[in-house]
Amino acid sequence: MKALLCLLALPAFACAAGAQHAPQAIDARVRLIEDQFAIERLLKEYGRTLDSRDFAAYAALFAREGEWKGALGTYRGPAAIQAAMEKIFTDAAADIPKGKNFHVMSNFIIDVQGDHATARSMFIFYKMNGNVPEAVVAGRYEDELVRQDGAWRFQRRTALPPG
Repeated sequence: MKALLCLLALPAFACAAGAQHAPQAIDARVRLIEDQFAIERLLKEYGRTLDSRDFAAYAALFAREGEWKGALGTYRGPAAIQAAMEKIFTDAAADIPKGKNFHVMSNFIIDVQGDHATARSMFIFYKMNGNVPEAVVAGRYEDELVRQDGAWRFQRRTALPPG
């Protein structure tokens, strides 16, 4: 059993030294891994829901008092965020038909501290010109996240230029 724990959850130096770990320490490590995975999924769902123009699902990624901030303004709360994205895609992105754009998200750095976390990532927004993707905008996100009702949500998502 100890060998299995070493393979699955403990750092190599701890196994080599024969260190004993309490079940609580292993539970905490598993919880951290699960939280990081859930947050990475949240970051990817952001791009997926936006690209599919599912603005209700997109807005649901934000906490009750969640905030989106970027070059196009600052919006607080899921209802305001949903309305803003509907307007933006009606006005500024009207020339990009649904299914003719996509986000590439990368370089996730996630730091979890209990029920709060921060994340940084990069993005490129592409639109399709026939079969050729054209980069429209690139940047980075700086996020503050919160576990709310058992799920990770954006407390604040800030879109910034690359750098």
